[in-house]
Amino acid sequence: MLKKLSVGLAVTLLVTGLMAWQGSERMRGEANAKSDIAHGRYRELTYGLPGPGRLEYTRVLRERYGIEVRVVAGCVVPPTLIDYVAGYNSVSMAAAKRKFGRDVFKEAEDEARRTWRARAGAAWQ
Repeated sequence: MLKKLSVGLAVTLLVTGLMAWQGSERMRGEANAKSDIAHGRYRELTYGLPGPGRLEYTRVLRERYGIEVRVVAGCVVPPTLIDYVAGYNSVSMAAAKRKFGRDVFKEAEDEARRTWRARAGAAWQ
């Protein structure tokens, strides 16, 4: 009976520990973003294949606002990194929006989309 209880307790502790470990990635991302902001560094972390206009989006953020876009993974992204990026971006992007008084990420995205469409259309003519 005691052995069954010990095994059950060990499994419960293991599962609880794994859940806490995953949850800590988001907090670690938030903490690192706060540190970067305190040092004047504004970044957006991304992963996955680049969509149309990503180069233009990155250029607009860097040149106009001094915001770095950093690719941290390709197509295969572990859940812990997804959590880290979500935590980091939630803090860093909110801070950038406060600093500039508007959603500069949306502005950069809209401009990148317009530029990409104009270039893509010109290539087909």
